[in-house]
Amino acid sequence: MNRKIICLLIFLSLASGLLYAAAPQQIRFISPINEGTWLGVQRIHFELRNVDPKKVISVEVFLEGKFLREFKSPPYDFSYDFGQVPKRSSIRVVVYGSRGVLLKKSISSYPYDAVEEVHVLQVVVPVVVTDKKGNMLTHLKEEDFIILADGVEQKINSYSRGGGVDFHLALLIDISSSMSDKIGKVRDAATIFLKQVLTKKDEACLIFFNHDTFEDTDFTNSVDDLINSMSMIFPYGKTALYDAIAHCLKLFRGIQGRNIVILYTDGEDNSSYIDPYTLIKQAERSNAVIYSIGPKVRQFGDMYWELLKEISASSGGLTFSFTNIDQIEGFYRKIKQDIRTQYILQFSPKAIKKLNRFRKILVKLKDRKDYNIRTIKGYFY
Repeated sequence: MNRKIICLLIFLSLASGLLYAAAPQQIRFISPINEGTWLGVQRIHFELRNVDPKKVISVEVFLEGKFLREFKSPPYDFSYDFGQVPKRSSIRVVVYGSRGVLLKKSISSYPYDAVEEVHVLQVVVPVVVTDKKGNMLTHLKEEDFIILADGVEQKINSYSRGGGVDFHLALLIDISSSMSDKIGKVRDAATIFLKQVLTKKDEACLIFFNHDTFEDTDFTNSVDDLINSMSMIFPYGKTALYDAIAHCLKLFRGIQGRNIVILYTDGEDNSSYIDPYTLIKQAERSNAVIYSIGPKVRQFGDMYWELLKEISASSGGLTFSFTNIDQIEGFYRKIKQDIRTQYILQFSPKAIKKLNRFRKILVKLKDRKDYNIRTIKGYFY
């Protein structure tokens, strides 16, 4: 064999070995989604990254510690029936080599009614009140409101207007390839919005998504940092809308107080792993108000738009549909008005024996009939 070819083969072999050695070895689960609700027949699908296949003897899959399946080679993909009752389950994958375990990783389901045992000290209830014509009622006092939690009247211990309460805000922006002709308008509208809304007491972060999700900034009150981050984005890839919303909501789990998500997407989900049912349940137990902006295009069907309306309504937020991208700046103005004119009511839940379940909230006005109230559906306690 030609000496040059032999040298090239040796070089490629060494380079391949260095690549595996330099990059971190990992098991990447594609489905089911970690901390999702696993119901019915679902695919268990994962892949090995940066693992030399020559060093892999077998790959074993366990469910709740019990052996489920063994693979000698990829693809690592099969179906399993999780049943129709949501429950806590765990999947563990173990990769074996000649010297024993090379890698292992576990994921767990998160049934929609399973919530960490957290004792809520303050429940934040954002409220928008309008008359029958849709005009906002902005001069109500604390004594005008009644809050019921599971039918039990609660004592309001904090009352304020939206402009006087600081918040955490996440801008969740679609950067899939279909955004190529729209990203400039979205960036400009978001920039104006941040400049007008964010104060020194407020904090915001940017999250971009296509088929993946990117936390581009931590929470900050620096408008300049946020604007600079937006200037660096460019659209590409597919749209994992549901995964991005779920990821965003997780950021707020440990953040008490007033939390807001503003979502912009220009198309239907085509690559998420999380299912709509699980996403709706996560939105219901979230402590964030969700505003959704998207195109109302008939070809996407009803499910896409109905899902956006459901997750926004359950959180006390709004949905805005556009037929022209130039409308987006007006939508941001309406969201700004909504944020600044909300009533922010807070209460400490009265002692309840049974913890960790969803409590329905009902907000009413005393001695008034002709009004509409928009607020959260409830909270977990």
